Order: sequence, then structure tokens, then C-alpha cells
Amino acid sequence: MKPKNKNQNKKPKKIVWKFTNKTELTAQEFMHYFEKKVKATIRKYQMPIQEIRQGNKKQDNKNNLNASVINSIIKNIHLRKGNLSSESLTDISNKILYAMMYQNSRNLKKLLPKNQPLYFLSDKEIQLYAELKKIKGKPKESRINKKLNEISKFIETIEQKNPDIRLNIVKALLRTKEKSKNSCVLPHTKVCGLFGILG
Repeated sequence: MKPKNKNQNKKPKKIVWKFTNKTELTAQEFMHYFEKKVKATIRKYQMPIQEIRQGNKKQDNKNNLNASVINSIIKNIHLRKGNLSSESLTDISNKILYAMMYQNSRNLKKLLPKNQPLYFLSDKEIQLYAELKKIKGKPKESRINKKLNEISKFIETIEQKNPDIRLNIVKALLRTKEKSKNSCVLPHTKVCGLFGILG
């Protein structure tokens, strides 16, 4: 009688997230990745480290899931004064295309990372993290106009073939900033070289 292979008794890993490069993460691995990403973003862009107060009408953070997630991650980090935004990668990528198509390109400067710890994390990632950590809250209900809603749906359509499209949008903005370091503002064109990422 052959001895049982020890590996036969091991349960297969339960994968909760899969990146486009085929990397797969378990629940523990995903939570570690998520928290590391938030902290790295705060550190790299010297963002404030301050609890987002719930129920603030001005910031619309009452029972805000994004705000609750941020607060849970930064609670043990040394505070740094300033106001944090609960905007996510999903919110910011929508606003970047909106600014390019319907506003002055100077508005793109306002969308660079400065106080948004979730700048590089999508709503899907945020919701999964909250579910795994049992963090309660309601997904942020953005008060967006019709055109911004259309842009969001347009990006969602592209996501079906290019899941990294939102990340590509914000990275393109950051590259544009790097190229324009010697200028006072970002290039005064609505295209700014960003539309190439949609092809």
C-alpha cells in the first residue's frame, strides 16, 4: 500500500483576486496587498493622515464605505494634519476624462494625487477588501451629472477588454505631469496625449 502524499491532504488555496498578469491572491494576500498600496500612496505623495469624519455633509461621508476603509487602515499611523478624500481610482479616472472633454485642461492639476489614499484602488477592490475585513458602510453615491455618468459607462465598456483602463488613465496623467515639470501647468490641450490609452 502506497503512503499518501502529504500534498493530497492540503486544501487548494481559495483565490479571491486575479490580476491581468495572471497573479492570483488569497484573502490574506489580497488584504496585505491592499493595505500596502494605501500606505505606499500616502507615503509617496505625503498625504495627510487624519480620520475622515463620518456624517460630514460637506464631504458626504455619512456611512461612506470608502471613508470607513481608509480610517481602518490609518488608525495606527502617526497623524499628519490635513483633510483626506475618499475618492477612489474609479472616481478619479471618470473625472480625468470629464476634465479633458468638457473642461479646461488646467482642471487636470486638481486630479493629481494629493489627499486620496485610494487613488490607485478601484471600487471593486475596495468592496472586496471591506467584505473580507467585515467593514460596514455604503458605497459612495457620487452626485454626478449626465455627461460624467456617460463617461463612467464608457470606461466600463472598455474595461471588458482592458481591465486596467482606469489605472492606465491615471498613470497617463502622472506621466504627463512628469513631462511638463518645466512648465507652470499641464499642457493647455484637452487631449494631453491621454486619449492614446483608449485605443
